[in-house]
Order: sequence, then structure tokens, then C-alpha cells
Amino acid sequence: MRLRFGAALAVGLGLCSAISAAASAHTLSEVIAAKTINVGINPNLPPLGEFGATNQMQGFDVDVANKLAALLGVKVNLVPVNSSDRVPFLLAGKIDMVMGGLTRTADRAQVVAFTVPLQTEALSILTTEGKPFTKFSDLNADGVRLIEVRGTTPIDYIKANLPKAQVTLFDNYPDAVRALAQGRGDAIIDVVDYLGQYMKNYNQKWRVIADKTTEVDYDCIGVTQGNDALRSWLNVALYQIESSGFVSDTYKKWFGIPMTYPVSLSPYF
Repeated sequence: MRLRFGAALAVGLGLCSAISAAASAHTLSEVIAAKTINVGINPNLPPLGEFGATNQMQGFDVDVANKLAALLGVKVNLVPVNSSDRVPFLLAGKIDMVMGGLTRTADRAQVVAFTVPLQTEALSILTTEGKPFTKFSDLNADGVRLIEVRGTTPIDYIKANLPKAQVTLFDNYPDAVRALAQGRGDAIIDVVDYLGQYMKNYNQKWRVIADKTTEVDYDCIGVTQGNDALRSWLNVALYQIESSGFVSDTYKKWFGIPMTYPVSLSPYF
């Protein structure tokens, strides 16, 4: 995950190189033999992952991990990770694959082998029916009131690209969405997908506007470098669950809205 929380999280290359080379995640044949696959899930990134009422992890990533394990015919062991330790966990062999909105970047690709994309992250516009906006540049006008969350990436984007807009800052996303629903602003710029869980709380006719000029980040599943058989199987399985509609249905179930920038389905990967 990159956009929602600001700049990309740096890969700890020094830490990763210090991990013993003897430790490694299981290969595909070892996973099948053990009848278990260990999956790193971040339980602090709802709706990707969170602890439910019974203290069990749930969310989009959990449902996808369970589906993949079922296709492979193994059990899934969910291992809690966070953004800073997920790559070291993978390289240390504590998990076989890692999720948690792992954005594909050139830095991470030095130590992590990425599957085909599972989901996307990109800035888009959340507004309401009746507003005339159709693209980002429409918001760069006197009288436009933007609602944003303090300390997030869109603030810098707005300063650089939409200097004429008036910006009101809130401390969290629930308060920001509530303010927009109450008409205290005209739009929110953010990775709007993550706001779906708050949008459903209001009887409002929402509009999500995708702007093709924005940079789209691709979130994938990560495995260790050289674990080619497992990555190849995951690619085939991801294509299968994407083409069947499982990914899109599960995404809407947890995020509350369809993926704003859907992953293009292609048999070539």
C-alpha cells in the first residue's frame, strides 16, 4: 500500500540481507506436502484485514487467501504482519506469501517476487450527485471546497495541482466522509475505494470519478525471489478467480463499492 498513507514504505534492504539465507519460505511442493500455506495478513488495514467480533482475522485479503488455499487443496495459516515487518517475515521463511496491499515497486522487486496484480490504488474523486465535476482539473477553481484528511498524500497533490481550491482538513476518514455527506464540502480526493465502508452509512447519492491522468499503483501478492513454482501457480489461480468474478464480488463485499480502477484481465502474464 502506498497512496493511502503517503510516500512508499521503504524496503529495509540492509535488514533483509542480514536474514539468514538458510531460512526460506516453502516451495509449492513443500506447501502441498505440508497441506498448509502460511499467509501474511495485516490486521490493521480494514477492509483488507482486521480482527472481527470473535477476534478472528477477516477482510478482503482473508477471503482471497482462503479461496487460493481451497484451490490448492491446503489449509491456510493466517499470520499477522504489519507494513514494516511483512517483507522480513517473508524472507525469514515465517510466511510463504504476503498480502496487505503490497504495492509493486522497483525497490521492493529487488527482494520480493510479485504475482500479477490483485487490486489497484489510485487517487480519484468522491463527490455527490448534482456536482458538475468530471475530472481533477475541474476542482481547480475558486469556490470549490475540498475535504481532506490531515497528513495524507492528496494534500501535496492538491497544493501542486489544484491551488485554487479551498481545503478543509479533518483528523480521520469517518469525519471527512460525514462532512461531505452533510454538504460541508464539494468533494474528497483520495484512494476512494477505502472510503466505501463509510459512504454506506449515509443516504446520499455518491459519485466516484476516475481520472485517467492519475498514476495507478498495483497491489500484488509477494513471494520470495526464486520461489518460481509457487508464484507461477498463484498467477494462474489469480487469473482464475478474477475471471470467475470472485475478486470483484469479494472486493465489493468488503470495500462497499466496485474497484475504481479495475485490473485489466489478461491471459498473458
